[in-house]
Amino acid sequence: MKTLMLCFFAAFALISCEDIETNNRALQVTLNNEFFKAIDARAQINPDGTLSIQGLTDFETLTIHLNNSSLGTYTLGENSNNKIIFEDFEGSVYTTNPFGDGQVVVQDVSGGFFSGTFRFNAFRFGLDTLNGAKGIFFRVPLASGSIEDDPEVPINILSATINDVAFSATTVTAVDSGNFLLISGTQGNTTIAFSFPNDLTNGNNPIATGTITALITIDGVQSEAISGNLSIVNHNLELNAVSGAFSFETAAPNGIVVAQGQFNVSY
Repeated sequence: MKTLMLCFFAAFALISCEDIETNNRALQVTLNNEFFKAIDARAQINPDGTLSIQGLTDFETLTIHLNNSSLGTYTLGENSNNKIIFEDFEGSVYTTNPFGDGQVVVQDVSGGFFSGTFRFNAFRFGLDTLNGAKGIFFRVPLASGSIEDDPEVPINILSATINDVAFSATTVTAVDSGNFLLISGTQGNTTIAFSFPNDLTNGNNPIATGTITALITIDGVQSEAISGNLSIVNHNLELNAVSGAFSFETAAPNGIVVAQGQFNVSY
């Protein structure tokens, strides 16, 4: 164990952008090539046994949520209980759940302190991506009731690009018609809508070749998809919630390309 800890300290020193004394708490990570270093870091074991580790600056917060407090490797993404949430100085919220990915490795939990490493890709609905690399948390102390609540993330969200122009719906609806889910998102004079069987499970599904349809309406002119893909990331039939990704194209002469689509809705 002594040898393992010495190796961890050495690795921590090598990737750190600043010298950190080994008896001081720390949480730091490179975010889209910008260095983030918390001025305060804390950990909390929640009533359900999950672990939260949080690093704060004056204007930003990074929180790691893990499904328990044991040593080990935790995978992020795909609606896992393991997730990272980052709120920047503008109040924009990035999360690894459900579309992100990454990994947290808890390497030491001795003496009421938590140490480990992490990396992640998180998303803000509206197409922004946040990459977290070379993350470290070191001797973060356990303190009951000290973690700030997660920022609110909208429940119903739909975004995409339309001919390479960003689209982020201001109004999103999701309705179960009995056999199909009908989902639509509107921004200004533009609406993206699609439907699929209400029992569709995780996986990739072609658009416009069967029971899955999509269309886009711009200034009252409707164009149906002639090809595309709908990927269901998570469909919880008990909670009536579904998230996924989509892309499709319409026919000439308009030839509209809808890409990088994401949605997360309850119905």
